Amino acid sequence: MFKHKPGLTMGSSSVVRCQPNSKWKLPLPKCFRGISCGPPPPIQYGLHSHHSGPVPVGTLIRYSCKSGFRLIGEKNIFCISKDQVKAIWDKAAPVCEFHNKNSFCSRPSIPGGYISKESRPLYRHGDSVTFSCKTNFTMKGNKTVWCQQNAKWGPTPLPTCESDFPLECSPLPMIPNGYHTGENVGSIAPGLSVRYSCEPGYLLLGEKILHCLSSGAWSAIAPTCEEAQCKPPGRLLNGQIKMPSSLRVGVTVTVSCNEGYRLQGQATSRCVIAGEQAVWTKMPECKEIFCPPPPPVVNGRHTGSSSGNVPYGGTVTYTCDPDLDPEEGVKFILIGESIIRCTTDSQRTGTWSGPAPRCELSTPAVHCAQPQILRGKVLTAQKDQYTYNDTVAFACLPGFTLKGSEQIRCNAQGMWEPSAPVCEKECQAPPEILNGRKEDRHMVHFDPGTSIKYSCDIGYVLVGEESIHCTPDGVWTPTAPRCKEAECKPAGKKLFTKPQNQFVRPHVNPFCKEGYRLGGSVYELCEDRIPWYMEIRVCNEITCPPPPVIPNGTHTGSSSEDVSYGTTVTYTCHPGPERGVQFDLTGDSTIRCISDDQKRGIWSGPAPTCKLSLPTALCLLAPIANGYKISGKEAPYSYNDSVTFTCRDGFTLKGSSQIRCKADNTWDPEIPVCEKEACQPMREDLREIPADSHVETVNTSCPNGYQLTGHAYQKCQDDRKGVWFQKFSLCKVIRCPPPPLIGNGRHSGMMARHFLYGNEVSYECDQGFYLLGEKYLQCRNDSQGRGSWSGPPPQCLESPAVTRCPNPEVRHGYMLNETHSSYSHNDIVYVACNPGFIMNGSHLIKCHSDNTWVPGVPTCIRMAFLGCQPPSKILSGNHTGGSIARFFPGMSILYSCDQGYLLVGEALLVCTYEGTWSQPAPYCKEVNCSSPANMNGIQKGLEPRKMYQYGAIVTLECEDGYTLDGSPQSQCQADRQWDPPLAVCKSDSFVPFISGKLS
Repeated sequence: MFKHKPGLTMGSSSVVRCQPNSKWKLPLPKCFRGISCGPPPPIQYGLHSHHSGPVPVGTLIRYSCKSGFRLIGEKNIFCISKDQVKAIWDKAAPVCEFHNKNSFCSRPSIPGGYISKESRPLYRHGDSVTFSCKTNFTMKGNKTVWCQQNAKWGPTPLPTCESDFPLECSPLPMIPNGYHTGENVGSIAPGLSVRYSCEPGYLLLGEKILHCLSSGAWSAIAPTCEEAQCKPPGRLLNGQIKMPSSLRVGVTVTVSCNEGYRLQGQATSRCVIAGEQAVWTKMPECKEIFCPPPPPVVNGRHTGSSSGNVPYGGTVTYTCDPDLDPEEGVKFILIGESIIRCTTDSQRTGTWSGPAPRCELSTPAVHCAQPQILRGKVLTAQKDQYTYNDTVAFACLPGFTLKGSEQIRCNAQGMWEPSAPVCEKECQAPPEILNGRKEDRHMVHFDPGTSIKYSCDIGYVLVGEESIHCTPDGVWTPTAPRCKEAECKPAGKKLFTKPQNQFVRPHVNPFCKEGYRLGGSVYELCEDRIPWYMEIRVCNEITCPPPPVIPNGTHTGSSSEDVSYGTTVTYTCHPGPERGVQFDLTGDSTIRCISDDQKRGIWSGPAPTCKLSLPTALCLLAPIANGYKISGKEAPYSYNDSVTFTCRDGFTLKGSSQIRCKADNTWDPEIPVCEKEACQPMREDLREIPADSHVETVNTSCPNGYQLTGHAYQKCQDDRKGVWFQKFSLCKVIRCPPPPLIGNGRHSGMMARHFLYGNEVSYECDQGFYLLGEKYLQCRNDSQGRGSWSGPPPQCLESPAVTRCPNPEVRHGYMLNETHSSYSHNDIVYVACNPGFIMNGSHLIKCHSDNTWVPGVPTCIRMAFLGCQPPSKILSGNHTGGSIARFFPGMSILYSCDQGYLLVGEALLVCTYEGTWSQPAPYCKEVNCSSPANMNGIQKGLEPRKMYQYGAIVTLECEDGYTLDGSPQSQCQADRQWDPPLAVCKSDSFVPFISGKLS
């Protein structure tokens, strides 16, 4: 086995075998630097063993076919290099043919050779045969061939075995009715070929070209020439063929067609040689003769097809169409032959035997009544009598639109058709409704008779008729409905956050009463076909911060809690510091809690101030002996002026060092004096003194919080008394022992280390225990002056089974069951809010064992009031609310119509607390005056059943023999009456009948 060095490629197999003759089988492999073949050739319906990338020299690629296909050719190909420069594939890739079970090949043979390997006969599609040459013969070509789908061997030609010692071929024989190119030639050298041909009228059977092989044999036997004859032409569809006596090449047959058919193509066909067989030239065809579609007849029909052709001999029957008779009593009659037949002309072209008949109308003698139209006029000339097919044209009076045909015709029954039109007014676009929609299908015009259906959005219900209709007067009736907020059927707890992905009916035009401002929203789930949420806006009470505190004064409000809107706080000043001195109030004594533009609580004004009214006091000051002034102004001294004194050395100040000028012109306290110092200490304090010593007591008690522990003495000496002693008390701060501990509880001084006089501790119990005794203990002193607590400690006792909950107080709410001063454990109270308030919390609370209500006492929040939407605008009218931006409950508007229009509905509408108007909006209807029922004798000025608009003036004239009774002119008024009343035409020949007797 051989291996190549790195960077080289082996050009053939790496394995070389030792042969029986003790020699290696050549050639030995060679290594090439970087030589490779391209990708293996792809084959249809098959695949190969290579995946991707260049193919090194020496690589074997194996091919295979998909199921149902046969491999034709060598299944293995090799990448080789002949010049060590370029790599190529050693042979062509095989092909994959679809398996043909009915394809068989004949046994092949080659001169000088034999089959060395073969599949079992028969040779089926895909079988292979391998040839070998006899001794002294050498093979040329591929030794193996495969049986192909076309029953021939391939994909390469059969190989040949050429003699190693070439021999000449003997001359070829001559064949009857034919010749070859080797005539009159002796022996033929190997490799030359001879071509055979036949005389005219004959066909060659066998190989056309024969080759002289090196073995001295010809590649095939000599062919033969047989006389060429055409096959019988067979039967001609819809025609006949006149057969000749012989079918040799050159004979001609004649063709003719049956009746009803015509010849397409030449009338003859000739036997000729085409390729290697005798065939007839193109035979003609016999095509059926057709007539074009039968001619149509106006107001009639026929039995044929209006689009398809009719075959020769076919007939078509015509009739007048009774369905096309214009009307009863008038019909079409057939003029001409009712049947025509498809025939041929001299050119054998289909043609009809005659022209189509026609349908003509037979008209009767009829009369129609005089035409009439309301609110319109006849445009064509009036006739005394209207006969069949007479027409009349109409037009409407101004302001009206013609509905129907503007022209009618007198039919065979003496009736006008279509019916006489009517004159109507088109309605304006139907009104929009708030929180609803109309189903007008984007219509632009609304003719009389049009209906419009209304529906409401989720959370709203329709009030009024579901549909409105356009009348001929151009007015919608009844009044358009409105969408009222549907009553909410609560289906769960209220939400204080807006639900997501749910329909929420908004709280429209909410507002709060004075003293409240709009706050957040509460959302209540409402039960319905499609559940929805109702938004309820709440009102927060406006509050002001605690009223300002003023120095030297007080007010009636709280200093720590907010104050409700509208609350008035009154200020007063404190009494003066002394008699004759007082504080005066400056500013308004009262301020009120109001709101600013943002609805925030503010005070109506600043707080007043308390200023001291200073009296006109004047104090006199004499100098003090042995002392002097160290601060203060010079005389004179006014109210509250102060002076500070001190004594000279050796003197002691007796009295206050600072005095103040009072309102009564005196000093407070009194002016001090400077006395000579009584005691001049000689040494430190003494606990004991000699007997019979002179003693003066300075103080005998201790201040609060201190305990007397004894006395001390101070030795003094002066000129007057000599040596003497001052006695004074010794005091120490009072301390209490730690507060007593209690079971199931604790005190607030657990972390303290010292408890001084005046200190206080509080006690509290563990959960489930209550305190019995004083909650607070204070450090005091006992009768001996020692520190002790103000009382015994309390006790923590286990809570009794009986629970007492306080009476729950709900502002803006009330309890539904009986009220008690206190409630026991598990007592239940039902709470409701006053009208206009919404509950935040549970309407059911229960008394818990810890004396509290569970889940807690609810609160009642004020709901915002509903405002009304702007009132609807009406055509030809107006209302008084045009300049108002918002409409609050209790506000009203008044509707009115333009001149010439009449108000239909309630004129006064009031905004309710439900946010809706008390009545639907009215509408304005055009004022029309009618003609009188009795028109006898009136010749001119009025038309029967005609409506006259507001302001119209008519002038009446009577026929001959009648006299006008009343004013000749009248005008249509706003109350739909004529002013003056319409006159009447009275007959001149009218004689009143008088009842009575003739004497």
